[in-house]
Amino acid sequence: MVEIWTMIATANSESVATRFVRSIQDVFEPLRAFPLSGPSRERLAPGLRVAFREPYAIYYMPRPDAVVIVRVIHGARDISAIAGQGGLSRD
Repeated sequence: MVEIWTMIATANSESVATRFVRSIQDVFEPLRAFPLSGPSRERLAPGLRVAFREPYAIYYMPRPDAVVIVRVIHGARDISAIAGQGGLSRD
């Protein structure tokens, strides 16, 4: 998320970047309570799910004791290519 913050801070301001990153982090809390609420993305990686904070997709994996955030990726990126290169696997 540092990369996202830096990009937005450079283009806008630090306060805009901080607010946006916090809005992404706000998506995390409901996932803790309802980890299976995001659509499954099994075709990309076993157990993978996704939540959204436009224009970003938050890929995560529910675990018995936690929700593991795997990647936060801009929607314009080629998610199939990223998955094919192992960019969404979490052991």
